[in-house]
Amino acid sequence: MNEDLTSAQEPNEGESPEVHGLPEGVTSADIWNAVESIRRSPGMSGCNRLTQLLDFVVASTLRGEATHLKETTIGVYVFGRSPDYDPKVDTIVRSQAWRLRAKLRKYYESEGANAPIVIEIPIGHYIPVFHVRTALETCR
Repeated sequence: MNEDLTSAQEPNEGESPEVHGLPEGVTSADIWNAVESIRRSPGMSGCNRLTQLLDFVVASTLRGEATHLKETTIGVYVFGRSPDYDPKVDTIVRSQAWRLRAKLRKYYESEGANAPIVIEIPIGHYIPVFHVRTALETCR
């Protein structure tokens, strides 16, 4: 795994960095707990590239570096492409993002149906959006 990816993991105990874009009352530790639940889900079993992609976009967002979440950046840091690769020719980032979105949808429709935090990656973007489910939403 890329060194930049691993250094962006969960905060140390007691740390609570200021993170912009998180729902009120949600900490970065809450987000990492949600990510860990997704990683452990049967639907993500054996999907190392997808979990690396999820880790990278979440870590970048929590560090306030979401503006750097461009297709070429992800191609280089997550998928090991050279800095001069052409995303119009090599569609690895778009195809893997599509697969990750599908896996996240299935996760939240099944074993994650009662998860308190939902992580979405909107189509056309690589910046994750974090939502807190209300009690009514988790009881469906």
